[in-house]
Amino acid sequence: MAAAAPSRRLLLLLLVLNLLTSSTSTAPYDPPTVPELMDRFGLPRALLPKTARRYLLHSDGSFELFLDDGCEVEAGAYRVLYDIRLSGSVAPGAVTGLEGVRVRVLFVWVPITGVEVSGGVVTLSVGPVKKSFPAVGFKASPLCSTAAAAVAVDVA
Repeated sequence: MAAAAPSRRLLLLLLVLNLLTSSTSTAPYDPPTVPELMDRFGLPRALLPKTARRYLLHSDGSFELFLDDGCEVEAGAYRVLYDIRLSGSVAPGAVTGLEGVRVRVLFVWVPITGVEVSGGVVTLSVGPVKKSFPAVGFKASPLCSTAAAAVAVDVA
């Protein structure tokens, strides 16, 4: 009986060592970057400025995306204002319930509430109106022209 105790200890020690080595050999979690995430959902990378680097993506598709600072960009004839925090829901080819992005229409900042991408066309929901653009116009992420320090007035 005395010989069985050392063999049990040795077996227990081997099990513990096996658990320790197997748990440390797993690779650390390396989440996709914002541009990689845009690719996975079939959305043009150029929908977001380059300062979009951090995000939270929940299993139901809801997300929060964070920019380094507020950002204003020129997109063709339009001025677009990004808050520091954007949120909404994402699915393949679509963003719904978008908050934190506005476009200047005449003298008023109007929220962009959704994005759809299909058949080479990007459709933006601006309030109750939808405006479509060729996807080829969304090749490069826009650079912020100024930090959005001024508060824009939203139209509900």
